[in-house]
Amino acid sequence: MKLSQRTMLCLSVLTLLLIELLVCFQYRGPAVVSERDADAFGATGVPAFSAERALKIHQQVFDGTTHPAGSVQNDAVRGRLVRLLQEHGWHVEVQSSQADGREGDSPLRLHNIVARRPEQTGLSVQPLVLATHYDSCRFGPGAGDAGGCVAAVVEAGRLLTLQSARLKRPVWLLFTDGEEAGLLGASEFVRSHPLSQQRPLVLNFDARGTSGPVVMYETHAGNSAAVDAWVNTTARPRVTGSLFTAIYRSMPNGTDFSVFQQAGWRGFNFAIIDGAHRYHQPDDTFANLDPHSVQHFGEHALKLSTLIASNAEDLAATKEDAVFFDVLGLFVLHFPVWWCLPIRFALLVISVQLYGRHVLRGDALKQSLRVWLTMLLIMTAAPIVGWILSASIRGTMLLPRPFVWYGHGLSFAMWCLSLLMALSIAHWMLRRIDQRIVWDAFWLGQATICMVVSMWAPEFSHLLSIPGGMAIMLTLTVRSIPLRTLLATVGAGIILIPVQHLLSIALGPAAGLLLVPAFVLISMPMLSLMGKRAAAF
Repeated sequence: MKLSQRTMLCLSVLTLLLIELLVCFQYRGPAVVSERDADAFGATGVPAFSAERALKIHQQVFDGTTHPAGSVQNDAVRGRLVRLLQEHGWHVEVQSSQADGREGDSPLRLHNIVARRPEQTGLSVQPLVLATHYDSCRFGPGAGDAGGCVAAVVEAGRLLTLQSARLKRPVWLLFTDGEEAGLLGASEFVRSHPLSQQRPLVLNFDARGTSGPVVMYETHAGNSAAVDAWVNTTARPRVTGSLFTAIYRSMPNGTDFSVFQQAGWRGFNFAIIDGAHRYHQPDDTFANLDPHSVQHFGEHALKLSTLIASNAEDLAATKEDAVFFDVLGLFVLHFPVWWCLPIRFALLVISVQLYGRHVLRGDALKQSLRVWLTMLLIMTAAPIVGWILSASIRGTMLLPRPFVWYGHGLSFAMWCLSLLMALSIAHWMLRRIDQRIVWDAFWLGQATICMVVSMWAPEFSHLLSIPGGMAIMLTLTVRSIPLRTLLATVGAGIILIPVQHLLSIALGPAAGLLLVPAFVLISMPMLSLMGKRAAAF
């Protein structure tokens, strides 16, 4: 059956939209477990986390007022949290100190809350710390940042102690003060508390919003052993990626985890990033806190802490990082970062052999150069168009702030415009070139680009190397260029769209300069459809 170029293009775009819908469905977060269901499941001997119970803890500890470090309101929060922990059987220590506030502020009196189990005092192996902060910013009550994290850690800690006979590693709960004032409590803790000298393992929880799935977005340097041991035991959906770790390491801001890893601690950092329009705002309230996010926080904390605390073996020390990424939230693929360069070198050699003999010969070279020029034009135009799109709406009624509640819709519109821009340039440049030459020239150029990316930013390289590897297999097994293009688009979509989805949430529509270059990557495998039809489909 021969399908028109327009039909094949529509099918390709439709598959991308279906993948985006699937990502939205998969990244909703887990179903909320009621207290009754958790108790019924717990009767089997395996504790189950209930967001319903954790939200009751939230209401016990927080009263809906702002409670920045040093305030009377924060003193009240601390008192309620300490009493609750003691009722759960924890031995609680309050580490008090004084620290300089931000420039122009008076010194702050800080109070970190440190809780341990008295029955675990005889355990001498490397401890595990579940950490979050309990202070809020000055402008919002902090129900998400980080009240939901506090409630999840308290309830996960309670459930963990129900299986204390299985635990071979001491578990500590740490609630830092002054995080919003500049990571002050965490800095004081690693400087002066004896526990920090043991360089514990840490699971840190924070929030930059009030909803969405929990993302494991940061690890310590030399994370290969931890990723291998832990990453596929996190709660589903498993939303993570070394790409986010690499980006976050380059950013000037940080969380308590930044302080912990600088002190030699090893572990994972978790956060929710959706609902960012409520971040540090008066509407970061209990009513706006998504129970699914609290459920996800708690399941991560309980599953990972149970796994780690039940094992007395030390985590292997390594300087090697891992490349890792989730596949639609179902599981996480990972491999040592040093694999990137050999993989890309092998794919480049194969690509030169497979595609080069067609596109580098004299009669096709001119057309191949036009394909590569098209790729360059698209990637050059992308940041310019992105900047124009964001600049035209930033500060207007359409986008009065960097994050708005309808920001996902604006980002999706930007995604559609990015696709239209890239394919329009491709149609203008490639409509007279044979589709087979476009296919071969594009994937040879892509293999060369990915070789450079593997050397410069290996954590990004899988976004190109996996589609490139799939293209090689399709070239060897599928004769029809349109069918190859459709299948390559699907494969690239499964790899790229989850990343684009999370980037659009994290950066918001004000960041078109960065978003549009990320968005147009998904259009590139479709370039061959813009060429002249060479074979029936």
